Amino acid sequence: MELRKYKLADIGKVITGKTPSTSIVENYAWGTIPFYTPEDVAKGLGMMGRNSRFISKTGFEEIASNTISGESVLVGCIGSDMGNVAYSNITCATNQQINAITQFKNGIEPLYVYYLLSTMKSYFQKIAGSTTTPILPKSVFEEIEIHLPGMKKQKDVVSILYALDRKIELNKQINDNLPWLDHSLRGARVRRVA
Repeated sequence: MELRKYKLADIGKVITGKTPSTSIVENYAWGTIPFYTPEDVAKGLGMMGRNSRFISKTGFEEIASNTISGESVLVGCIGSDMGNVAYSNITCATNQQINAITQFKNGIEPLYVYYLLSTMKSYFQKIAGSTTTPILPKSVFEEIEIHLPGMKKQKDVVSILYALDRKIELNKQINDNLPWLDHSLRGARVRRVA
């Protein structure tokens, strides 16, 4: 399998998030646009639709040049969240602790990049330095080199890993419902005995 070397800046547009001013109520009131933080990115592929923060159209417009849309890979780049990776395929915003790769170039499968970067957490932490709060600035992030196979191989790998992730997510949902099911069955047994 032939691999090509790319810098992250060469595979798409790298954007560092930004937080709309919290002193302007209209930036958040009745917000419907997802606003992701490192806590959300830690959820990985399962973060979609599970965030609790939203911004309004006004807030979105305030930080328009720092927003993302379409398929994007988000990477936590500061502190204990360094190297957490998530995937988004919607229009959203992130705070300044997150670098996102978006607007991927032809021949690059975003989910493949997500899976690849998900294996690089310790590398991100290593190159961020050993300050009290390690930071991976955008300029360093963009220069990180990765190796990618051809598009067919990327899609083949994604089809396998994504199917496994979906199965894991389904199993989590089933497990989350087991206490409710157990409680319901116990209640049905008590009613039948009485």
